[in-house]
Amino acid sequence: MAFRNHRFSRLELLIGREGMSRFRGKHVVIFGAGGVGSFAAEGIARAAVSKITLIDHDEVCVTNVNRQLHAFTDTVGEKKVHLMAERLRRINPLLEVHAIAEHHHSDKGDTLLEDAVRLAGQPVDLVLDCIDTLAPKVDLLERCVRLNIPVISSMGAASRLDPSQIQIADISETKVDPFAKQVRTKLREKGIHSGITAVFSTEVPIDPEQAVPGTEWHCICPTIEKQFGACQHKRVMLGTISYMPAMFGLWMVSAATRNWLQGVDLSQRDTFEHTPTFEEMQRAMSLGKV
Repeated sequence: MAFRNHRFSRLELLIGREGMSRFRGKHVVIFGAGGVGSFAAEGIARAAVSKITLIDHDEVCVTNVNRQLHAFTDTVGEKKVHLMAERLRRINPLLEVHAIAEHHHSDKGDTLLEDAVRLAGQPVDLVLDCIDTLAPKVDLLERCVRLNIPVISSMGAASRLDPSQIQIADISETKVDPFAKQVRTKLREKGIHSGITAVFSTEVPIDPEQAVPGTEWHCICPTIEKQFGACQHKRVMLGTISYMPAMFGLWMVSAATRNWLQGVDLSQRDTFEHTPTFEEMQRAMSLGKV
């Protein structure tokens, strides 16, 4: 069978037609579009997933530039989900991506997940939890377990330098990470002991700058008075480096895609008889079909 180059031809060569069909049918919802979430979203988009819903309330701050894909000097103050959604559409014009500029918290109930289903017209196949604050994170994880929605959760990526210590395991098997311990404790209070895939690090975190006497953190966010996530609402600010949040996000993508490929015989893969070319996709877009 002749093989034609297309946008995802290198992926198709790796996982074949059956593998591609596993990816293309998925609706992935990503909570948090920051350092971890932006890379997770892009990794999912570049895996030819057909539907992505992004949920985050935050705007780009200049301090995000060192680690977040959408953070540039000229995007400071703009909503992260809108910037990320546009970036993903540029990667794949056929991708159906929805952006919900909302903050997840317990008062929302299941509303945000319901909104994601309504916008995509399809149930949620996977949640990627890239939330970095405890209460909303635990609330989301509890809802996913109750609703039987598969979820992969990122633990603490900040205050670390060694990517070789990143691991994937059930939440019950996480260790060393203080944030993971807090999450486990809160989940146990809700009767949840296992069943959540977690990306975490066994590296002992470096003490934050605030641990040094006499240091202070001065917020320079463009929306300093916002209700959620502003610096003045945080007990402590953690240092980060460019590659660690990125690697957490990509490890989440790895866990998701390898799970979807379970049962696919990669030694016997074949390719599609026809995949739209770039020119065909352009024509479809001009006809209003995208």
